[in-house]
Amino acid sequence: MIWQHGTLSAEQVRLVTGHLPADISFADEDDVLLFWSGETYKTCDARYIGRDIRDCHPKGSLEVLEQILAEFKAGRRDTAERWHEEDGRFHFTRYTAVRSHGVYKGILETNMYLEGFRSLSGEQTLPGW
Repeated sequence: MIWQHGTLSAEQVRLVTGHLPADISFADEDDVLLFWSGETYKTCDARYIGRDIRDCHPKGSLEVLEQILAEFKAGRRDTAERWHEEDGRFHFTRYTAVRSHGVYKGILETNMYLEGFRSLSGEQTLPGW
């Protein structure tokens, strides 16, 4: 269950998504890319907005993308994750089925570079600066 309270303006949503410690993209239930934000989408540009998400994925990943979409739309799965090292950086990706009252509304992709987190140990109390 998602707990949410309050509302944000479109400008506030833009600001918040631009400051998340993750990059995100969202495609609707028809697989149309509506939004992306962040450095991991450096190969994307505005021409992909309003197009099928398959257009902005490498051909080698399409089979897996189709499997994820099929599982999400059928309600059999809600998340899919992958991680790998690339150019000395540890890259984590999570795909999440977005649902409203159990109805599939789209797919949220979250990307993070985690090498900084992987080196943490012990604890740091706030303010931590």
